[in-house]
Amino acid sequence: MQLLRPILATAAAVLLVPQTAQAATIDPLNTCYRSVDQTTRETVRVYGHDFTPGQRVDVFVDETFVNTALPDSNGDVIGSVTAPYRRSGEAPFTIRITEQGQASNTATVWSWVTALGVRLRPSLARPSRRVRFTGRGFTEGTSVFAHYVRAGKVRKTVRLGTPTGPCGRIDVKRRQIPIKRPAVGRWTLQVDNQPIYSAMPPSVYVRLPITVKRVPRPSS
Repeated sequence: MQLLRPILATAAAVLLVPQTAQAATIDPLNTCYRSVDQTTRETVRVYGHDFTPGQRVDVFVDETFVNTALPDSNGDVIGSVTAPYRRSGEAPFTIRITEQGQASNTATVWSWVTALGVRLRPSLARPSRRVRFTGRGFTEGTSVFAHYVRAGKVRKTVRLGTPTGPCGRIDVKRRQIPIKRPAVGRWTLQVDNQPIYSAMPPSVYVRLPITVKRVPRPSS
């Protein structure tokens, strides 16, 4: 424990006052992290401060122990964990760091995790019908776009709107395929944050297959 040094000592005895211990902290996290499946989840970088140098700490995600770390000479803990798995929807989660042997020196921070995905309702509809697009996880841009691809070429791109909330949600109604007389066969709908189609966009993306079939006219 460090002691305050007196600037001027004029008395025979000097009172030395100890500094108040500073509570441990963790830097704020990103607003939301994505979960694709049980094995593909976004990495969460963690920066903790004011732990005892050289004294091991335990790291918990949603109160489940995940790892042990060793603070550096400054009392900082720097590392990463994997965001929790989320099958659907979104939810808050916590990260806690607690010093071994001194449980009072602990810090907790929270954020959101979302399942990355897009759904069309109804899933079976005429191409010209307006269907509901719902999706989550599009946090890498101010707009969400739908790219309609057939035979390896993009045929049309439309803007679905502005993502909302911490986890980039969309909920809009659009034509299933906004193309007049779309060709029969397999189409791919790619949803991402990019205004220009790329088969490997820099942001996250979701691909959905759409099959256009010729419906025979009823016989008279």
